[in-house]
Amino acid sequence: MATDHQQEITLKVFVNKAKNCVAFVESDLDFVDVLLSFLTLPVGTVVRLLNKQSSLGCFDKLYQSVEQLDEKYLVTAGCRSMLTKPVNSSGVKCQKLRINIDKMGELYTCLPYCCCHRSFSYYSGLKCQCGGDINKAVTHDINQDHVDYQEFHGVFIKGDKFGVTDALSIASIEDAMSSSDEWGDGDWSNLEQRVLKIERAQVLDILKQSLISGTPLTDVLLHDGVGITPKCSVPSVEKTVASKAFDKEKQTYSIKLALTRSKVLYAVASRDLVDVIFSILTFPLGTLKKHLGSRFRIGCLNNLYGSVERLASLGYVVSGCEERLLNPKLAPYFNSKCQVIGVEEEKQDVYYACSFRCKLSATRYHCTSHPFTGYQTAEQANLIDPKRQHPTRSDSPCGSYCKELLYMVSDELVVTPLCLTEAFLLRKEFSESVKMVELGIGEEEALDLLSAASSSKTALTVAFFARANAVVNGGKR
Repeated sequence: MATDHQQEITLKVFVNKAKNCVAFVESDLDFVDVLLSFLTLPVGTVVRLLNKQSSLGCFDKLYQSVEQLDEKYLVTAGCRSMLTKPVNSSGVKCQKLRINIDKMGELYTCLPYCCCHRSFSYYSGLKCQCGGDINKAVTHDINQDHVDYQEFHGVFIKGDKFGVTDALSIASIEDAMSSSDEWGDGDWSNLEQRVLKIERAQVLDILKQSLISGTPLTDVLLHDGVGITPKCSVPSVEKTVASKAFDKEKQTYSIKLALTRSKVLYAVASRDLVDVIFSILTFPLGTLKKHLGSRFRIGCLNNLYGSVERLASLGYVVSGCEERLLNPKLAPYFNSKCQVIGVEEEKQDVYYACSFRCKLSATRYHCTSHPFTGYQTAEQANLIDPKRQHPTRSDSPCGSYCKELLYMVSDELVVTPLCLTEAFLLRKEFSESVKMVELGIGEEEALDLLSAASSSKTALTVAFFARANAVVNGGKR
């Protein structure tokens, strides 16, 4: 388990002197654990950790639009926090990483001294069922994983030594040695071994470069990430569009697109569709790969994902962690009721607290602070849904991030309330005739949008222009 004085990892870096690049890195399981944890990070967390400079398609712009959206358009004050600071469903497990770039925040309970509801939340500013404000930070011991982490047994991976290529393909040291020519780039005489130590800053740099570059280890370990130009590939969705554009049975929501001769200028969308777009920020990176398959084109993350598949087949992945990495789920209550992609939500863990909420624990405990009996047995605590408007009413509507009205979505996925002035300014800027085209959006169309949003700066155009243009020219929806 990581502690405050263990925030660095030692690597043996093999450098190809002729090409001035990293051929491969030899490390113990600590470094591999950290790399694999990238797959558990929600999109919104990645954008936040990289200071809204992730260069990850349209996600930086989407994140900023959530930050800037007036609170009156959100269902609760907690909705913004859920999207900009989403909870990692493997967050408790990640606390054991040697270098954890996304430390868990505080847990909060209500202010009244005694509360029979034992409510808690990942965010402050909410209401408890008792009517009190959930603003008091509470100490916690919510480690549900009681595995004794010994030598050769890490958080996600087990073994001794591993090899990591510049493009983040991972293999056990035995497999790397059996294909030594491939790992040494066929020229071991040009390899120079260096011993380097990395800290949190370098891990963040590796995360950033893994999203935009094919050589993240060279970029960070040799070049400090200087001078790297993001590679923004445009996913090929047109063929996919042609084969599924007209399946009316799968259409769930409608969207109106403002179409010019060459692009989608903006879209007019309902609350439900905007919820689908906003919820992308809560998706773990591994979930994007799981649902997009071959359309997932984010840097070297395909290599990380494929490495987990291979390592799991060889018995190197810790029991129960294969699913966490290859199909990471959303944290409890993070799924939108409008979701059409079918992302799963993690089952809520059971935690315990006394009525005074002295602490929140994964195990039942006896509180000795009771004013009358002197002790009290902790009972099951209740995690509050931050999207629920009225926690005191069981029939309170929940499940949506934003309120029911029409919104304007730019080609870069900047979301604002529908405004005639904004639409007029956009049309004036392009000085082209604009046609409004209505399309149906179901699971496959949402996946097209997700693919485009992760890989390009013009998500609506890449995802929907070909289909909308076909409608204009006499096709069907």
